[in-house]
Amino acid sequence: MKTGDFFRPTMSSVRNALFNMVDVEGKSFLELFCGSCVVSCEALSRGASRVVCVDKSKRALKICKENLETIGRSAKLICKDTVDYLKTAKEKFDVIFLDPPYEDVDIIGKTLELLPKVMKKDSLAILEKSKRISLNLSGFEIVKRKDYGETELVFLKVKE
Repeated sequence: MKTGDFFRPTMSSVRNALFNMVDVEGKSFLELFCGSCVVSCEALSRGASRVVCVDKSKRALKICKENLETIGRSAKLICKDTVDYLKTAKEKFDVIFLDPPYEDVDIIGKTLELLPKVMKKDSLAILEKSKRISLNLSGFEIVKRKDYGETELVFLKVKE
């Protein structure tokens, strides 16, 4: 898998842990801030029925396309800013993975505010973030938190 030198790919140990905790087989999967889309490739290899990858970088999406070709799978690639995508999104997903820039609390906050728009009643969102930052997650039920060095995965459901 190609990753490119201009973004921070999700470590393979974190990806393995993530997919050992989350069953994506037969489910729709959305990856926001997808970078090289290695997480989406993993979701496809584990049986996700539909995968959508969003990133504002054409360069990143070119690497996504190459990675998808390498594994012989396809996904819908959307070249758009994540916040703009969420504002206009019509589709809802079963599992959403988001790996925003670690230190950009503003963009993370805006993304989390709009995230319920693409979540079904029983959807699960997984936020990859730095352990050093704290966020307002009041609109969500925190299902689980897992630490991997500097990285934290936060599993979220929309509060009812």
